[in-house]
Amino acid sequence: MAFATRIIFFQDTLLKQEPVQSSQLPSFKLVNIPAFTVLVLQSYTFLITQDHHRITLKNLQFKGFTSWYVFAPHVDIFSDEFFPIQTVGDIAAEQQSNNEVKIFVDRDSVGNQRNFLKIVANTQTVFKREPVDSSILRDELKQTIPAGTELVLATGRPDGSGAVRFPLVKNHVRFSLQNPDIKGFSSNWYAYEEHVGIDRLG
Repeated sequence: MAFATRIIFFQDTLLKQEPVQSSQLPSFKLVNIPAFTVLVLQSYTFLITQDHHRITLKNLQFKGFTSWYVFAPHVDIFSDEFFPIQTVGDIAAEQQSNNEVKIFVDRDSVGNQRNFLKIVANTQTVFKREPVDSSILRDELKQTIPAGTELVLATGRPDGSGAVRFPLVKNHVRFSLQNPDIKGFSSNWYAYEEHVGIDRLG
């Protein structure tokens, strides 16, 4: 259990470097954020006259920036205690598997939907480009992720048994993000299996 100020995105939207219409900004000043993403905040300010929040992310950068603007009606900012979910490592142990973890979902409820799972940081952790100790990786190959962060995973439909499979490599789970890119990458990130869980969106 931990306490944090977080922002949840109710719909697909954009983080912006200026509180203006996104069509007025170049792509390097925009970040796509899918619905149900939850990010941890260091601070925030509501700009009443512009209907935007100015947010500063805790220990997390997109395109080299920690401070962004977001259209206020698309999000909610809240402070609460959050509780860890079952870790990937615990699920793999139950499944007696060392090389993959299976997340089961109801195929009927998913239908043709994709990207219906999220990765949850139960504790502050590091996303890495390789499944190794983060201390030996260059900064551009790793990103600190605060506890309480929830990011939407890029997934296909579950298999016939209702399972979505994620590879396990050296006690790390490999995954891809729907959005946003981190350090210029969305695919093939690794996280230590005891620090994160995977769950349905919502």
